[in-house]
Amino acid sequence: MMFIAQIFLICYYLGNINERSEGKSMKKILVVGDSISKGVVFDEIKNKYVLLKENFINLISEKTNAQIINASKFGSTIKQGEIVLKSKFEKHNPDIVVIELGGNDCDFTWDEVANHPEVDHKPKIPLLQFEKGINRMLDFILSRGKIPVLATLPPLYADNYFRWFTQSDEEKGRKVLKWLKDIWRIYWWQERYSNCIQFISKKRNVKCIDVRRAFLSRKEFDDCVCIDGIHLNREGHKVVFEEVFSFMKENAAYLLKQ
Repeated sequence: MMFIAQIFLICYYLGNINERSEGKSMKKILVVGDSISKGVVFDEIKNKYVLLKENFINLISEKTNAQIINASKFGSTIKQGEIVLKSKFEKHNPDIVVIELGGNDCDFTWDEVANHPEVDHKPKIPLLQFEKGINRMLDFILSRGKIPVLATLPPLYADNYFRWFTQSDEEKGRKVLKWLKDIWRIYWWQERYSNCIQFISKKRNVKCIDVRRAFLSRKEFDDCVCIDGIHLNREGHKVVFEEVFSFMKENAAYLLKQ
């Protein structure tokens, strides 16, 4: 998710600044994201989270002439994203900044939900706060004359994710469902944040890489997601890579290595 945003950024940069000669110095792309853009996957054999070497950022990096600075972190929300943006921006002075956040913001503290299903629980970062945070990040980037690019969220697979965070505990699952009502409301809730990103991109005329569409265009997308229902697996990273690479060939071929 993340690198697609980076590359889209490049294309957006070209579209707004007119064509750049191939002899110009290498562009710097800063990626501010979460575990999706970090390349985190769940290894079922090792039974733990690991970094996938063939994640889509690394795959795209091998094909481009741009310098990619991946500042993504596991568990990041918009709050951490704003901090990372400012610190890494000062250090690297990137030409393009890709923002891939939202997957952790929309999540709930499920143990609290299970313990108190009668309470009106809020996500880690409420939608309005998330929207304001994205806009602040855009303001920061644009005020410095750089190019921002947003990315939508890859869809989560609600059934798997529900089993994952309830640890297949029937009692815990029953309590969560007392509040949640339906398992697939998790998918709907996450989609609201992805739609928010698209809304902001249109409202502010900022390019957005629609990662979600690449997955939903498939007949099934569960084979692209890890057992936890939220992280992309090797196939999922391949889907993102192919989407980004195709876009680059069509819109920014000169950024590709010959």
